[in-house]
Amino acid sequence: MGKKTILIVLGAGGHTKQLLKLVKSLGDHYNYEYVIGSKDKISENKIEFEGRIFRIINPRKMSDKNIFKIILKFIPSTLQTIYFLSKSKSKTILMVGPALCLHVAVIGKYLFNKKIIFLESWSRVYNKSWAGKALYGIADLFFVQWLQQLNNYPKAIYAGRLG
Repeated sequence: MGKKTILIVLGAGGHTKQLLKLVKSLGDHYNYEYVIGSKDKISENKIEFEGRIFRIINPRKMSDKNIFKIILKFIPSTLQTIYFLSKSKSKTILMVGPALCLHVAVIGKYLFNKKIIFLESWSRVYNKSWAGKALYGIADLFFVQWLQQLNNYPKAIYAGRLG
């Protein structure tokens, strides 16, 4: 039997660093596919375990404050997500909190019956992330890296820090 495939959603910066640390610890026991924002030029160069790469428009950046701009990016990003999820061999999507992961998780779970594994960012010691709040109820597995976060997410699994 061949290795299972996991789809990794790389958000940029610290989110990418955390997920790639996790991928490194999982090693070559899996095949990997990656989702990267279309304008992210750095994350792809940091990938150690090769795999198919899907690029999509990031529906929201931290600097985006205009709701109309977000909606205009959300539509093509959603269509791209539906397309690549239909091509993906993974049954599981692994992510850490950037906006890029939200509609990937929802579409993956409800249209393609994929399992969602969410890891709350290591930078969130006491407060919930926006993505964590949104995905806590739909994630099949929800991990936190700080014991204090179990107060915010009582059904989460404490995994310790990746660092």
